[in-house]
Amino acid sequence: MEQKIRSQHIHGYFDGLSAYLNKNDTQPGEERLVLSPFLGTGVISRLKIRQGIEVIVSDMTLEEDWDQVIHEDRVFEINYCFSGRTDCLFKGNRFSTGIHSGNVYSVEDSEIRLFRRSKERYRGLEIRMTPEQVLRYFKGDEACVKGWLKDQAGRISPLMNSLPLQRAMHEMLCSPYHGSLKKLHMESKIMEIILLVLEKYTMGKDQFPGSWMKKQDIEKLYAARQIIAGRLENPLSLKELARAAELNEFKLKKGFKELFGMTVFAYVRDQRLEKGAYLMQAEQMNVGEAAAAVGYSNPSNFSAAFHKKNVYRRTF
Repeated sequence: MEQKIRSQHIHGYFDGLSAYLNKNDTQPGEERLVLSPFLGTGVISRLKIRQGIEVIVSDMTLEEDWDQVIHEDRVFEINYCFSGRTDCLFKGNRFSTGIHSGNVYSVEDSEIRLFRRSKERYRGLEIRMTPEQVLRYFKGDEACVKGWLKDQAGRISPLMNSLPLQRAMHEMLCSPYHGSLKKLHMESKIMEIILLVLEKYTMGKDQFPGSWMKKQDIEKLYAARQIIAGRLENPLSLKELARAAELNEFKLKKGFKELFGMTVFAYVRDQRLEKGAYLMQAEQMNVGEAAAAVGYSNPSNFSAAFHKKNVYRRTF
């Protein structure tokens, strides 16, 4: 089956797929395209983190080979394959992506051709955004990334596979969260993956030594932590938190982990569990009431996270 898709913006690829597949939205904020029996089995889902950033997850087995011709106007993409294989033809060069491998590319006004084989389960994840969005994460410290984006323009490069990258991709694929918390979780992982991809370009520069934080940055990070503590039931996105604390998103993510020993997302989760424990002990709330009070829509998820946290404490 041949598909021709003209992607005129970041969200255009998934929108173009809608012409070939059936749409079935089952989760708030997420869109799902379901393969018809004629095409195969499985789904392709999209989560819009916000305008200009999206995550597409595919899990499908095709009845016949797919041949996709995609014209991208402008996109920065990181993709990863969990199972199956994709062959890509770009500017006369062929790239193959198999299990536990992926690519990163930044292209403009370019045609990419993708081939996927039938009778083979394919599971993959794509992070799509504009190059400008990548730079926004590094606002105020863009120089080290601008050079990389310039070198990367019009090229497809294989990802340097590593256990941290595999773990971050798997955590995105299996995110147990919903709604605003899922978007926060996914974006924190997107930033982690971008840092892993660009590590040698950022960590090798003088502006990011071990003691790179200024006094005013540290004060703003403490302010960010205070903001989080006041909004546990309805946490801000990373972008909103960075704006509220007057930091760029890169400094927020990197600085928060260095200063407090955990990511923003981990801190939100940890403080929710701490507050939930307090409410059950001091306010005599049951599990369901405590879970709802700290923003968990599913008490089972709260119970599982609470149990895991306490098992970890007893182990150490």
